[in-house]
Amino acid sequence: MATVKARLGRVTLLRKRLPAPVVAAGAWFRRSGVAAQILTLVIVVAVFAIGTRGKYLSWANIQVILSLAAIPAIFAIGLHPTIVLGGIDLSIQGVASLCAVFVGLLLKNQFNSNDVGLWIIPISIAIGGTAGVVSGLLNTGLRIPSFIATLGMSWILYGMAVYVGRAVNVQILDTRIEKFASSTLFGVPQIAILAVVFAAIVQVVEDRTRFGRYMYAIGGDEVIAKQAGVNVNRTKIAVFTVAGIIYGLGSLLLACRLGVATSRMGLTLLFPTVTAVAVGGVALTGGIGGAKNAALGALIVTALNDGLVLMHVSPYIQQAVNGVVLIAAVALTIDRKKLGFIK
Repeated sequence: MATVKARLGRVTLLRKRLPAPVVAAGAWFRRSGVAAQILTLVIVVAVFAIGTRGKYLSWANIQVILSLAAIPAIFAIGLHPTIVLGGIDLSIQGVASLCAVFVGLLLKNQFNSNDVGLWIIPISIAIGGTAGVVSGLLNTGLRIPSFIATLGMSWILYGMAVYVGRAVNVQILDTRIEKFASSTLFGVPQIAILAVVFAAIVQVVEDRTRFGRYMYAIGGDEVIAKQAGVNVNRTKIAVFTVAGIIYGLGSLLLACRLGVATSRMGLTLLFPTVTAVAVGGVALTGGIGGAKNAALGALIVTALNDGLVLMHVSPYIQQAVNGVVLIAAVALTIDRKKLGFIK
């Protein structure tokens, strides 16, 4: 007992000797909810910096990582609120594919005379938001589990995308959004800055508004939230709508950045997005995590894959590594008290 008191006394004395800003920063770091993710990112960077003999830390490679992580971060920011609710949204692939097809057909292209210009931004928002509303209504109105409702929506939307787009690759000739996504500001990719700003706005909404508090309350315990007067169905529909809006913006940026729109564009998005959210510390059982976690998770996954590429690791091994990372992340973040029986 005396030994424990002596150690506590030394810790207290050490804190008193540290500058106040350092102590405050340490306290914030512990409360931030991203301490483990930042430590993970540091470990990943250190391992690959050593493995590539410093090439990994070159500014050119850091720019590549930030640029590649931006769009996955935006998709992860869109997905994570549905997981915080205690559900999941698997419609991301269908929403992204349908939005991409309309981006290709409505922006200036080689197949038709359409050119809506920057009006494509609200159009993409409307398409994604409408899909989100339908997913939310299926979940709340028909009481279909979010897993099934959004999986069905994904395939419905993908089928529509293939029918409308005829599985054709459409070259986007309007390069204004592409130039924004590819440009840098003070050496930092602008699309990465956009992702950070986006994450900050969503995080503030989650932390400072009634809507955010309701979302975490439902994710923590839906029955208690309902008893406390939270309109659970309305909140769920709003969350799925916001998710769809963000998917629409993400698919717009992705299509314009690639310069090509196709109905197949969304088919590879689900696994990396779910992995990013899980690695970021958003618990699949709900109630834990935020936009900053999702964005950091996307950065960690991108940094990991970039390092594996620089070390010439086989693509098949890279896929296996990502699978291991996903399982490990879920195992570390899931709240088993909420699960009851594992089926």
